Amino acid sequence: MKNLGIYNRILLTAIVIGFFFLMLLLTLYIIKNKQENIIFNESTDLFSKEVTSLIALKTDVLQQVVYDYTYYDDFVKNLSNNDSVWYENNITTILKSFHVEYVCVYDTSFNLVLEVSSNGFRSRRFISTETLAKLRDTRFLNFFQLASDGLLQISGGSVHPDIDPTHTLTKPSGYLFIAKSWNQSFLNELSILAGARVNLSEFSDTQFKHDIYDISYLIDLKGWNNETISKIHFARISNSLRLFHRLSVVMVLVMLGSILITWLIFHLVTKRWLDIPLKLVTSILKSEDAGQVEELRNSYGEFRMIGSLFGDFIQQKKVLRLTKERAEESDKLKTAFLNNISHEIRTPFSGILGFLNLIIDNQLSDHDRADYAEMIHQSSNRLMNTIDNIVEIAQIQTGLIEVSKSKIEINKLISNVISQFKVESEHKNLKLTFINELPDHLKYLLSDWKKIDAILSNLIDNALKFTNKGSIEVGVRLSGIADRKPDNLLFYVRDTGIGISPDKQSCIFDLFIQADGSDKRSFDGCGLGLAISKAYVEMLGGKIGLKSEEGIGSEFLICLPLESNSQNIK
Repeated sequence: MKNLGIYNRILLTAIVIGFFFLMLLLTLYIIKNKQENIIFNESTDLFSKEVTSLIALKTDVLQQVVYDYTYYDDFVKNLSNNDSVWYENNITTILKSFHVEYVCVYDTSFNLVLEVSSNGFRSRRFISTETLAKLRDTRFLNFFQLASDGLLQISGGSVHPDIDPTHTLTKPSGYLFIAKSWNQSFLNELSILAGARVNLSEFSDTQFKHDIYDISYLIDLKGWNNETISKIHFARISNSLRLFHRLSVVMVLVMLGSILITWLIFHLVTKRWLDIPLKLVTSILKSEDAGQVEELRNSYGEFRMIGSLFGDFIQQKKVLRLTKERAEESDKLKTAFLNNISHEIRTPFSGILGFLNLIIDNQLSDHDRADYAEMIHQSSNRLMNTIDNIVEIAQIQTGLIEVSKSKIEINKLISNVISQFKVESEHKNLKLTFINELPDHLKYLLSDWKKIDAILSNLIDNALKFTNKGSIEVGVRLSGIADRKPDNLLFYVRDTGIGISPDKQSCIFDLFIQADGSDKRSFDGCGLGLAISKAYVEMLGGKIGLKSEEGIGSEFLICLPLESNSQNIK
């Protein structure tokens, strides 16, 4: 259970709740069936009473006729006289008077005295001797018998005088039988009276077809010897049971459908609102995919906030990673810088000490002494330049350097800078030129002389250092036209040196960086010149950039703002 995810736990909970409701539904279904059984049993019991009453009513009529005609003095007397006219006037009339199909009279010796029937009734002499013997003992018989005309209800009684209505005080003088045919017409009458379907069968009740909403009652019809010779089946459709059953089925189906639809909706909603966002969370934790973070931000509810937190976390992680990489790179650069500074300081210092030891030799010629003095002078300048750069970058980073603007003559400024490198350029056989593309009226600039001088000096020194043949060009021109008025001065230093690789161009102005690691020991310098130049340009409100191609050369561009009153400086 502990290993299950939130979505699976919620889904399992929904299944358990659904199972509970299914059990509740099953319980209601069982209760419904019990209620149906109660309704069915009560309806069946009431129906059986109705049918029993109806059958008793129909059979009692025949029994009553037999009873009324069998304690009759004239009947006793006529059994001795055997007057056919009397029978015609008194007994034969039973057929029409009581709508029966057959009447017969036997004497005490079981001889047939009279046998009459209605039109169409063909059965004759179907009363057996055993039946007569049974009637002699019981005085009354009510039974059913199968004949050629079908099922007959027969009622018989022994004949006695008027003084013996109970048929127990005198001996029988004869026997009267009346038969009623339970034909289709009679069954139809029963069906109408009972409001039910009526069927006869001499076999078991399995042959009767039942509707599921039927209430039925089956009565055994017994012969004179109390053996079942046929069955009568009553069946009635219970509309109340049908209605209750249908309502119950509809209720169960509605509840079951509601449970299934609710579970389906719950599953889909939970999957959309919970499972998919949770999978996104898991995937984001593994891959940190920005697209998935954005998808989570477009989710529902609290997952939108989680998506935002993930986005912030991933962004912070990237920042931390970049910060770490920069810190590591800075640490490497500082280590390289310290090594480089150590080399830049130790090399000229060693030269100074070495030549000082040589120059104090009394036997040294004046020519050698002058050469050694020049070497000492160059090493001292190199050492001093390195120290000046270190101090200068430290002051820049601590914010101790301020801008001091004054009127500057542009030609004079650039000419002074170029003159500092004239000897070195000639020594390397490089052509160092100055090109002024400014209009004649624009001769002065309001800015900081020292900083512009330092910027151009660093760029020219850098060009001389990395250029072995060709030329170095220093120039100035207008840049940017707004309403036909110049708004910027563009200084540039262009060389035909080794160039800068594309991967280094973005960081060439960072601290401690030269063209590449392999060049650091090939050329003098501690990698601070371009960083100082960039810092000064930004102090003056300008921008610095470069264009370079390996093996062809580089061009450094310095764009400084031209103040509105600079053209009028005199």
